[in-house]
Amino acid sequence: EIDDGKQAMQKLFVETKCITAQDFDQFWPKPNLREALRHPKEPFIHHLSERGIQSAEKSLKLICEKTRLPFLPIDKYDVDVEFARTFSKETCMRWCVLPFDRMSKSVLVATANPFNKQAEREIHTHTKTHLIWYMTQPSELMKVLKKIFR
Repeated sequence: EIDDGKQAMQKLFVETKCITAQDFDQFWPKPNLREALRHPKEPFIHHLSERGIQSAEKSLKLICEKTRLPFLPIDKYDVDVEFARTFSKETCMRWCVLPFDRMSKSVLVATANPFNKQAEREIHTHTKTHLIWYMTQPSELMKVLKKIFR
């Protein structure tokens, strides 16, 4: 069983009546651990935005308010590309997460799904240090991931 944050996101989006349970089930991405990825998997809130169900900004605001995680415009940040490439391309692409810098004994990680425990486990296995999570715009995160892991 993979804890990709589905239950927490469902609770957040469906119970707050942002979307219906049917829309949630339809647009939640199904993880395939055997798939070799050349492009980042689109995060759930990106699917909602692309389908016109809820803007990415509104989804990000909802998640940031609930989790109290800070928002970081990843496209404006000077990402440590070499550091990011030390992490598994598969993990970063599959879960659309990016360890983008380090600060002291912590690793800074950008995501559009802070509830994804599987991504957290995979990154933590690699680094064994404290992870500091940041919410970011999914479309910008996917662009940066594509640039780093060509």
